Amino acid sequence: MRSSLGFHTMTITLATNGNTAKELIMDFKRYETKTNLIKMYHLNEEKKSIPFNLPKDSNFLIPMTLKIYYKNYNGITWIIRSAIQNNSINYFFIEAKINPKMLINKHDYIIAATYDDMDTVIKNFNLEASKISDLLENFDCYAITRIDYCINFDLDELTDKCSPELLIELIKRGNIPHSYTEWEIYDKTVHRKKSQPGSFYLINNSVIINCYSKYMQLLDRSKRNKEKGYDPVPQKTLDAARNVIRFEVQYKYHKVYTISKEAERAGNHKVNKYESLLTHEYCRDVIHSYYNKIITGGNWYTLEEAIRWVKFGHFNRQKEIRLINTLQLINQCRSVEKAKNNYSDHNLVIFKQTLKYLSSLGINPVTIPKDREVNYIPNLLYAYHNKVKDEEFMLECFKEYFHSHRK
Repeated sequence: MRSSLGFHTMTITLATNGNTAKELIMDFKRYETKTNLIKMYHLNEEKKSIPFNLPKDSNFLIPMTLKIYYKNYNGITWIIRSAIQNNSINYFFIEAKINPKMLINKHDYIIAATYDDMDTVIKNFNLEASKISDLLENFDCYAITRIDYCINFDLDELTDKCSPELLIELIKRGNIPHSYTEWEIYDKTVHRKKSQPGSFYLINNSVIINCYSKYMQLLDRSKRNKEKGYDPVPQKTLDAARNVIRFEVQYKYHKVYTISKEAERAGNHKVNKYESLLTHEYCRDVIHSYYNKIITGGNWYTLEEAIRWVKFGHFNRQKEIRLINTLQLINQCRSVEKAKNNYSDHNLVIFKQTLKYLSSLGINPVTIPKDREVNYIPNLLYAYHNKVKDEEFMLECFKEYFHSHRK
């Protein structure tokens, strides 16, 4: 099953002092010279990434940011970062950005990592760190400072006759929660900022939410790899990702700090709180919360079909009109967010309540354009969980069959 729920990247961080950071940089350089497995880079005055050459003077100035890449990516990128406090640098951070699936030698860019992978992740991380320097210590000494939770929807498994392009289009018409803004970049052709066509990318100070075509993302990564002289993403991986939509929730430092404190109050007093923050239940709750805030519950229908479902409810005339008017307004405005801008104060509260009620009826307030060949798309989150239940049921049936025939 290619659809999966869990996390795909995490960053862990260890604080240190200037002398230790300098010794560690020399250890990295020795490892680079000895093995030729890594390459060290820093930013020059023009903010361009250039190879880092260790100065002969032992009192060399540590770069503000030093990145260490593996030539054959193994799931870890090391970063040594200077911290400025009161206009002076008096401590440093050692960061490891980890792709768990790559680190445990499962070269899969699509399937999410889960809590069950962590024993092997920790073992391999400690082994790799020990090859470079004792100063890198071990996994338990690092605090988690970023987690990218995710769910991958394989449309071939969950829907019929629905392209990833149509799904992204519908998702981009969803809700933008309070305090979030859609990330946009300047388009020189139209001389204004525009959102990216292949993704729905929302940001605030502590969380990033991104929904995108995994195929398009890997295609872009493959192109950048070739430009840097690295191996492209294998064609087999690109083919497997062709109809995969990823919905990810990136918890940045402030959010991870908050949930780490919550875990501490619940009894987890370890520096590294992965046992609390990466469980299947926690990953599921994070994904459910943000999916329902943005994409909202319910299935996608054409406007005509959605109105037909409302009428099946046999509501009183006033409620029926309110539900249908909301669907028509969102269809006319081409997004929940733009329709929301038509209301304020009490009317806005009623509008949000209507959205929730539509979701409870199994109707997504965003409707499928009538010129498309499809008039129904299931709620991807519910379709995923139904698929998991079916897989688990089939597995239990197989086990029963196997044990009965062994007897």
